[in-house]
Amino acid sequence: MRTVSYGDHADNLVDAWDNSDADTVAVLVHGGYWRVAYDRSYMAPFAEYLLAQGIAVASLEYRRIGNGGEWPVILQDVAAGVDKVVELFPGKRIVLVGHSAGGHLALLAADRPGVTRVVAVGGLCDLARAHELGLSNNAVTELLGGDIGHLAEADPMNRMPPPVPVTLIHGDADTHVPLELSQRYQAKSGAELVVLPGADHFEAVEPGAAVTVQAIQRR
Repeated sequence: MRTVSYGDHADNLVDAWDNSDADTVAVLVHGGYWRVAYDRSYMAPFAEYLLAQGIAVASLEYRRIGNGGEWPVILQDVAAGVDKVVELFPGKRIVLVGHSAGGHLALLAADRPGVTRVVAVGGLCDLARAHELGLSNNAVTELLGGDIGHLAEADPMNRMPPPVPVTLIHGDADTHVPLELSQRYQAKSGAELVVLPGADHFEAVEPGAAVTVQAIQRR
């Protein structure tokens, strides 16, 4: 694994696990309701699992709420990070794999050159509905720096149709992000939705999550 910078901020980093035999790179975009208290470290075991399945991996860090990452900086960082991954892995399929708030960001970055698919796991796919529900102590309001006027532009629901194929994976026992958000995105976009009976918020981004591997490898 090597860590590469894609910008001037200390959090403009990407961890890259190369696999010369792999034709696909999974770009992991971590969650944590966009807050600085959460970082990419919890995705490391899943990155190692994907590598063992023959998939190259890049795990993005980016500025978050609390360190200058409020909208639109957070998306600008993720977009720049994705561009760096494309540069690091020329000619390979780039699949964005966003978990939770990372699912929201991955859907917004789906139009970056080189991206071929998005897999959103337990994703905050419907920002307006997340705001209505006041999820995680009104995290959407924090993301937008208190300016709800930016809600429409920050909502993946307003970027239809998606520029690349999208697979949504969501456990029906998820207590962090309601399954309803993925269902609403699926209904509007026609994206593939895989509902995991009895699964919690993290199960599909843990070692052994074959369903996520299958989604990444889908052509």
